[in-house]
Amino acid sequence: MILGFDDLTTLRGKVTLVDGGFDPLHAGHVAYFKAAKARGLPVLCNVAPDSYIATKHAVLLPQDARCQVIDAFEDVDYVHPSQGTTAAVLEQLQPAIFFKGNSWNGVLPPEETAICQKHGIEIVFADTVLDSSARRLADWQDLPGRVAGFETFLHDQTSAAAEVYNAAYFHDDWRRDTGGDYTVEARRKLEGRNPQLIRDVFEARRVLDLGCGPGALMYLLHELGVEADGVDFAPASKDIAPPEVRDRIFIGSAVDVALPDDAYDLVICREVIEHLTVLEAQKAVQNMCRISGRFVYATTRFHPSPRDLFDVTTEFDVDPTHITLMNMQMLRLMFVLQGMRRRPDLEARMDWLNKGRVLVYEKPQAAGAAE
Repeated sequence: MILGFDDLTTLRGKVTLVDGGFDPLHAGHVAYFKAAKARGLPVLCNVAPDSYIATKHAVLLPQDARCQVIDAFEDVDYVHPSQGTTAAVLEQLQPAIFFKGNSWNGVLPPEETAICQKHGIEIVFADTVLDSSARRLADWQDLPGRVAGFETFLHDQTSAAAEVYNAAYFHDDWRRDTGGDYTVEARRKLEGRNPQLIRDVFEARRVLDLGCGPGALMYLLHELGVEADGVDFAPASKDIAPPEVRDRIFIGSAVDVALPDDAYDLVICREVIEHLTVLEAQKAVQNMCRISGRFVYATTRFHPSPRDLFDVTTEFDVDPTHITLMNMQMLRLMFVLQGMRRRPDLEARMDWLNKGRVLVYEKPQAAGAAE
């Protein structure tokens, strides 16, 4: 129940008062409320105003939202949206217990202590280990620290040498997706509708598969009448590719392959970026956008739960060369900074399995020319 200031006198001597900003709410607050409830009296939570929060940090949740959330907690019986000081609330409410986190022990404002002594209010400090909203936000907002950590990570990263991607890499039993089988027929089952969608969605005459591996997608597109070129880092890729597409595969890196500007209507780069360092990924995006005359269609594996834009993780349990799983928004930013424009409509069409890993970007000038 949410109460106004004038209602507080009806609860004098009957409640345990808890007090704070609660912005943002966290698990420590839950423990705080439970500990207060364990005192045996109804719990009234005094919620600080936005003006107080603003002296600590930017307001994340407005006071009315914080009050509504706290009012739903089973260990809180009453909520008071404070418009003034805690001292004023203590004087008006005169609770049986003033219950504070242990971090306030010895530093409680003198005016609050004096009011408690005046009215016989018992001051109790929680013996639970409580978290800190201010500290959490400070950590989250430590942009210089996060950027510095990201910079260190970037310069420490190294990618696998080309020799790692040998025939065994494509055929050994550790490969979960095909059970060690990298034949065209095995890849056909995995690709499903992808080749048909690539043909129909993009309607491209000139196609490049950047990071083509042994050319399975190139072959499946070939069956549909789409002749694609391919580039792959691993010399073994060309050796084990189907003969129909083998001569169209060039050995080179997505990072710096020397193909002409605007050479292809569509550049495909699927499941490649996770094998690159972040710096290499940035260069690869730049290269894709330079080579493409219109579309770039990319897929990769992303960080499953990034804390912020700069979070990067690995996925060695899936593939020992998966060294870079970025925040999706970081990769999107790389494309935007190349002057590309996102095509969410085409992403939706290509992401028929709803994996959330498809990116499609278009050169604005090419889009204008096509209209």
